[in-house]
Amino acid sequence: MCPVCACARSPPAQLLPQRLCSTVRFSLLALGFNILLLVVICVVGSQSARLQAELRTLEEAFSNFSSSTLMEIYALGTHGGSVGDKITSLGAKLEKQKQDLKAGQRASWDHDSLLLHVKHFPMDLRFLTCQMELLHSNGSQRTCCPVNWVEHQASCYWFSHSGKAWAEAEKYCQLESAHLVVINSWEEQKFIAQHTNPFHTWIGLTDSDGSWKWVDGTDYSHNYKNWAVSQPDDWHGHELGESEDCAEIRPDGRWNDDFCLQVHRWACEKKRNITGEVA
Repeated sequence: MCPVCACARSPPAQLLPQRLCSTVRFSLLALGFNILLLVVICVVGSQSARLQAELRTLEEAFSNFSSSTLMEIYALGTHGGSVGDKITSLGAKLEKQKQDLKAGQRASWDHDSLLLHVKHFPMDLRFLTCQMELLHSNGSQRTCCPVNWVEHQASCYWFSHSGKAWAEAEKYCQLESAHLVVINSWEEQKFIAQHTNPFHTWIGLTDSDGSWKWVDGTDYSHNYKNWAVSQPDDWHGHELGESEDCAEIRPDGRWNDDFCLQVHRWACEKKRNITGEVA
């Protein structure tokens, strides 16, 4: 055989190992890929199984939580309903107590009103009797207090609803044939205090000439007194520049000296002559 032919045929002999190597490489590559794919599948499958297990765990936990929560909600609803019932019951009891209290107050007011009417009934009856006698005598005799005056023991009293200075108040009383009230006893003091509370009210006591005197000449030194603590003090601290020379009865019933130009309510008094005219 010629050398040329030998040379021409030699490459196929050399390509066989190369082809075998390529086939082996491809097979190994395919095997490696398959192994990798298998590993991936195993990993994914493992992760999927783990995820599914976790999912089942979460589902069980959620189911347990839901059941537990529903039971708590039901228990709270039941307990809340019980509390609501108790609140409603207590509210009803409170309302009943309020109604009972109002009824008791009304009963107390009715009782007090009845006692007041019973207390004033003799005076009202005496007033009507006086008016009848006055009509029968054609006005020549008056044995009771004038209209709008209040009778107490042997005197008639009138209580103002406005204010004046002390001197103007005394002048008003004089025009009514009366004078500012003169308090002679604790009984009269209580009567005056009941009709003047809660107002400051002038009484017929003054020391304008330096010594305390009652307007009707009643002896001050030996007569009843009801001054407040530290009174009279003849205080000069107010802005009017006047000394306190006139007496008032305060809302608490105690007496106080005040400057005479102060505006207060006042009370007039005149004696009732049982056998004839009011003095």
